[in-house]
Amino acid sequence: MERYHIRYWAKAMIFTAALWLCLASAGRILTPKFFFNQTWPTTSTYLGFYQMEEHTVDVLFFGSSHAASNFSPQKLYDEHRIRSYNLGCEQQNLLVSYYWLLEALRFQTPKAVILDCYMLFPYNRNEALNTSEGCTRKAIDYMKWSNVKRAAVKDICALDAKQTAASYYFPNIRFHTRWTGLNEDDFTYAEMSAHSELKGFAALSARCGMEDFAPFEENAGENTEEMVELMRVYLDRIEALCRERGIRLILVKTPATSENAARCRTIRQYAQEKGLPFYDFNEKQLYESIDFHFASDNHDSGHGNIWGAEKITSCLGKLLSGEYGIAGQTDPQWEDTRAWYEGMKKDCELRYETGLSEYLACLDDARYTVFMTVRGEEAVILPDGAWERMSALGLKENPDGKAGRSYYAVAARKEALEASGSGELGREGRIRGGRISYEIKSTGAGEKSVCSIRIGRSELCRNRRGLNVVVYNHVTKTVVDSVCFDIMDPAALASR
Repeated sequence: MERYHIRYWAKAMIFTAALWLCLASAGRILTPKFFFNQTWPTTSTYLGFYQMEEHTVDVLFFGSSHAASNFSPQKLYDEHRIRSYNLGCEQQNLLVSYYWLLEALRFQTPKAVILDCYMLFPYNRNEALNTSEGCTRKAIDYMKWSNVKRAAVKDICALDAKQTAASYYFPNIRFHTRWTGLNEDDFTYAEMSAHSELKGFAALSARCGMEDFAPFEENAGENTEEMVELMRVYLDRIEALCRERGIRLILVKTPATSENAARCRTIRQYAQEKGLPFYDFNEKQLYESIDFHFASDNHDSGHGNIWGAEKITSCLGKLLSGEYGIAGQTDPQWEDTRAWYEGMKKDCELRYETGLSEYLACLDDARYTVFMTVRGEEAVILPDGAWERMSALGLKENPDGKAGRSYYAVAARKEALEASGSGELGREGRIRGGRISYEIKSTGAGEKSVCSIRIGRSELCRNRRGLNVVVYNHVTKTVVDSVCFDIMDPAALASR
């Protein structure tokens, strides 16, 4: 009888363990993932933080997507050797900032915390936490389970009746309908989570072109704007926690059309009450001191692009190293990610190169697979140096001087698959070790002349007269650029 009971409980324990393993595996697969191949790499941000060596991060950044896109840890290190990590994310309310600060302090001993203040004011008035449930979950789902996460979940669910603790403990409950929308990222978790080279920074590349943005004068007006009460509560908790741990808390506001002198005055009054520094880059003096140009340094109305982020980060670096005495030091965790950052910056800059020869020179990069196809019936006119640079990519079919010819090429690592002739030409294939399919086509001359470049399910070709180019980065798993150069025109102008 005793043996029977032992076998019974052993089987029960094995079954329970197997059940938990299945639930955990299903939960990991079903939980949405936002890796470095997406605009806002929230999952990479938080998983990457846990990969940092303990007690090596001297500065932590917090805040919404404004923080994620404006504070570059690599730039801060490259200029000042200050070791930092950006824990900002989309719509990060102050509750999330507070609990991620608590979580970070389990592993790191920062000397300073820089907090962007955008979410102190009304953002989503219909949400109890001032932000969407989805964005709150993006930040909390990948926090490790501990008393910190349990307390965060408890507060979130107490404040927002639409959320349940069970759905955090068992993500399957919340995301069970995702089975039909799973993608490659859901099944390559280990591979994708290994990449966190940008340390929470979201490198944006668009230039908004808003020439009418005007920073306000420091003493403009007398009005103030009320903070969201709940956000003020958690700001107080952040301030108290930093004071208790001897951490310098620095409040910041980055350039955005939503900002105004009334909000600035509210935050400044708070900062004065608490004895905190506050830097508003929407104020004219500070804005102009870093040579910020909203039209070219902002991605849109509220997010800095990589060039704007470098200007803001450089300014903060001078303050941190000078006024706040944070010393820099060499660390392989930042040294080893220099090349990744420079590559990301090159990807951003490529989108603004307009000369064909110069553009082709940039494509000689082991990270790229380059797709080219020609449309048009007039003679091809390559500018000086263009063919030499095409040859450097591994191309052998010189289109110069030919008219009405079909042409395509797929080039990677100085090797190319290409074809030239009359009539329709095309091929299908796969890249990235067979994981991604492509289809490329050129139909030559005629009224119905077209060209096409499909990667996966997406048509990416501009399908305009000339040399249509699509650049795919097989390291970041993203399309870097899609452009057409009118090589039937001596100027070979670029159009996007």
